[in-house]
Amino acid sequence: MKSILFTTLLPVAVSAHGYVQQIQLGSSLVDTWNPYKDPQKTPAVNKISRVFKDNGPVTDGLFTTDAITCNIGRNGKNNIPVSATASVAAGSTVKFLWTDWQSDHPGPILTYLADCKGKCSAFSGSSGNIWVKIDQAGYDASQSVPWASKRLPTQNSTWTVQLPKSIKPGEYVLRHEILGLQRTNKNGSLAQFYPGCHQITVTGSGTTALPVGIALPGAYQPDDKKSIFLEYRDISATKPYTPPGGPVWGDAGWVS
Repeated sequence: MKSILFTTLLPVAVSAHGYVQQIQLGSSLVDTWNPYKDPQKTPAVNKISRVFKDNGPVTDGLFTTDAITCNIGRNGKNNIPVSATASVAAGSTVKFLWTDWQSDHPGPILTYLADCKGKCSAFSGSSGNIWVKIDQAGYDASQSVPWASKRLPTQNSTWTVQLPKSIKPGEYVLRHEILGLQRTNKNGSLAQFYPGCHQITVTGSGTTALPVGIALPGAYQPDDKKSIFLEYRDISATKPYTPPGGPVWGDAGWVS
C-alpha cells in the first residue's frame, strides 16, 4: 500500500467552476490532483485522485458515458486508476476542500464508495452496480440556504461526511460530486456534474461489506425529470427534490 500525505494548504483557485483540491481524512490532510499544476511536474506526481482534465463539468451528454464515473480524463482517457491510496479509519470524518466555490450552481452534493475488491490500482469502477451512496444533501427548506451546493460558500467551500463505522478494511474509491441544475430546464443534457474519485485504504476491525449499489455510467439519465431534467426554481418545501443515485446506505453516518 502506498500513502501520500501532506499538511500544507494549497492556494485557493478562484473560478467559475471547481474541484476538490484537498481532503482531510480524519486528522490527515491529503493533497489531491491539481489539473493545472500537476501535469507539468517531473517526475510525475503520484496522488490518490484519478486524473481529470480541468475544473469544468461533465455535461453535454457525456454523463451517460464513462466520463461520469470519475470525471473527464486527460488525452481522451477517462477513469484511469492510480497507484497511491491514503489511509483512514472506518467511521472517520472526511472533509472535502473545494476550490473557491462561488458559482450559482444550485443542486445536490453526493458522496459514494466503491469496494475495489483488492487493489484500487487494478479496479475500474465504470461497470457494475458497485457505487454505494454514503451521503447526500439536496434541497432543505429548513436551511437559510436551501440548496446544498449553494451552502458551500458559507462553509469556506468545504463539505464533511462520515465513513460508515462498521465497514470492513480494504481499498475503496471515494467518489464525491456536485450536480449543478441551473440550466436543466432547457435541456436535460445541460446538467453539470462535478465528480472526483479518490483512492483510500480503510482500516479498522469492521466486518460489513458494501451492499449492491448503482452503476456509473447507467444510473444518471437525461430523461430523469425527478432528479436531473427539471426546473430547480420549482423546488420548494411543498415540492421536494430527490437527488439521483438512489437512497443513502443505512449503515452510513452523517455529519452536518
